[in-house]
Amino acid sequence: MSAQTRLQLAQESDTPENRSIVPLIPPDANVGVALTNVQGDVYPTFPKKYEAFNFFTITNANAFRKDLGNFQPSITTSADTINILQQIQQVRLVNIKNNTKDLAQVPNQFNIAFSQAALSLLNIGDIGDPNFKNGMLSDASALGDLPSASSTSTHYVPGWDQGWLDPKNPIHGVIAVASQDPDSLAQGQALVASSFSSSIKVNFVLNGKVRDDPMKGHEYFGFLDGVSQPSMNGLVKPHQGQLTCDPGVIIHGLAGDPNQSDRPPWALGGSILAFRQLQQDVDGFNQFCESQPFPLSGDQPGEGAARRGAKMFGRWASGCPLDLSPTHDNTSIAANPEQNNDFNYSSGEDLTRCPVTGHIRKMAPRVSRMIPPSHLAGHLIVRTSIPYGPEVPEFGGPPGPQDRGLLFTSYQSTLIMGFTFIQETWANNVQFPFGKDLDGPTGDQQLIPEKQSDLTTGPGYDPIIGANSEPVLNTPHGRTRFVRGEDPNNLNDEITIGQDWILARGGEYFWVPSLNAVAMIASNQPMPGIGSA
Repeated sequence: MSAQTRLQLAQESDTPENRSIVPLIPPDANVGVALTNVQGDVYPTFPKKYEAFNFFTITNANAFRKDLGNFQPSITTSADTINILQQIQQVRLVNIKNNTKDLAQVPNQFNIAFSQAALSLLNIGDIGDPNFKNGMLSDASALGDLPSASSTSTHYVPGWDQGWLDPKNPIHGVIAVASQDPDSLAQGQALVASSFSSSIKVNFVLNGKVRDDPMKGHEYFGFLDGVSQPSMNGLVKPHQGQLTCDPGVIIHGLAGDPNQSDRPPWALGGSILAFRQLQQDVDGFNQFCESQPFPLSGDQPGEGAARRGAKMFGRWASGCPLDLSPTHDNTSIAANPEQNNDFNYSSGEDLTRCPVTGHIRKMAPRVSRMIPPSHLAGHLIVRTSIPYGPEVPEFGGPPGPQDRGLLFTSYQSTLIMGFTFIQETWANNVQFPFGKDLDGPTGDQQLIPEKQSDLTTGPGYDPIIGANSEPVLNTPHGRTRFVRGEDPNNLNDEITIGQDWILARGGEYFWVPSLNAVAMIASNQPMPGIGSA
């Protein structure tokens, strides 16, 4: 893809009506929650170019409650974010009319979220999510995070950065500051520091930045990120083919929330944030694609490597899905939000289009013989991730190995249906999608019994984020994984991946309270949880 094409795609996607989540204005009155009561990054997600995540320890609970009450007016609500998106759209329309390039004046946006450790400290009841209650550290092995050098056969310690593991400075929460430029971000950070100067200690800050044109919206492997987001019924104006779900799949207490009937009243309007600091081995990924190209007759230099990457992602780097354009990239489809999600794999049941192990197919199988749409809808998540670290050398970054990657964020009402389920049950599971027999006599997707005990059968891992939890001692860069079915002419062909291109450096689960819940915390009101008498 040429630099000019990349630039055009980036500019066309940077408009409110082309974003993955377009708020429905006005929302359906029957949704059941005021948009002034939901934090804005949960819905409709922050428009941003820079973002700082401040991970903190509460040092004085009483002082924190007071500081939180004073800070509450600065928290960005869904209603605020919708107003910001409307302002951006108005400026864009004026630019089109006057042939100008003015920028909308976007204010800083703030969200706050708390870990289970904070809920315990602040006497907040059980919100009814076992994974959240136990914390991400308890899930690290099942998520597939590499063990640290201090791990033993009987004691697993993930290879996370020490800030995530320091028992003397437990992570009680995170304050996110989203901005449009570095100066505004610095002002936002100063506001956070002054607002909580007497009640928290910021243990560390992770800074993210949207890549500049022509790679705006792309993660560091070069692929457009966040193309597919769920359309929440009654809150989102869906694009053609966009996957839909009830709003309670993302937001507590609404229709579709598995725990809706048990949620305490103060939980209405909240969500669960899964945060992951993911380091990307860009050189390793590129070298693999170059060493394992998938060439076709008439290819230009590099197309075979690009096609291998597309097969592993399920989309071309532009965002065009393989299911709509299996052999060559189509930037027109990629740039059209009414096309780039309008597919369901039904045209490729013989796997000639998108491999069943393609990342986006593993994450959301869409139409499947084994997964009805109603089941898939319950596992959708909202993602608001942002790259971190220096740009790659191809686009002006420094040469040599660098710490760069993705600050992954997802919102869901329950982790067991959302992030943890998707990672453990789909991405890391070589059997998933269940019932796909690539050894069948015609190479089609015949239904077979689940063979959970036989890890050599099945389509294989998600090649991008799937993790083999068993260390392989003779490989210096991680653990071997396999994928099958990428070659439609030889579905038995198996590709071995000898390293992890994405390494978890840490993470945590956080409760994102509603604005009403923030006020209750600040005023120290009783907040009994699920199961309280």
